[in-house]
Amino acid sequence: MSEIVQKIKDQKIVPLFYNESFEVSKNIIKALYEAGIRVIEYTNRGHQALENFTKLKEISHIEFPSLLLGIGTVKNVQEMDDYAHAKADFIITPVISEALVKHALERNILLIPGCFTPSDINIAYQNGLKLVKIFPADALGKNYIKSVKPVFPGMNFMPTGGIHAETEDIREWLNGGAIAAGLGSSLIGKDINDEELTLKTKNLLQQLNQ
Repeated sequence: MSEIVQKIKDQKIVPLFYNESFEVSKNIIKALYEAGIRVIEYTNRGHQALENFTKLKEISHIEFPSLLLGIGTVKNVQEMDDYAHAKADFIITPVISEALVKHALERNILLIPGCFTPSDINIAYQNGLKLVKIFPADALGKNYIKSVKPVFPGMNFMPTGGIHAETEDIREWLNGGAIAAGLGSSLIGKDINDEELTLKTKNLLQQLNQ
């Protein structure tokens, strides 16, 4: 298991978000970092995504030591190259294809592909990937991972999509075979301020590790 996959497993949640404003994005990362988060997914979901991400990576080693900052919602090889050039620690896709997997392996990029079916998972498995995102998780339900996991020994699963930022909901996914859960708007709501986000995230981490 790679160091990044292990850190995701240890953290149990992976916050994910996008904001057009660099300053807002930086403040959200700071709030999450102060809560104890060390793995974050920024999402490629707007015009400022690449520029913001590049700036965030440039300052992260000074302002957020040991933070692993990856990019999500990458859908093609060009986007993968852009974010690899911006030094993304990992790349998450909403889909999987042989072309994306092959390109990631050739460039030594840690790819976490989005999978929905056993056939999707098998592409990752046959190519030696160790972690897949199950997406959209809420459409598949909490028994899905438990059902497919025995078929793919050694594979790790991270459900994302429709998961509530609540201890009981996340624990159900973890008990069902997930190593972590991706949390978007349920954790980082539009109206939440930085102090509330830090407190909410810190409490969630503490409860999950009890």
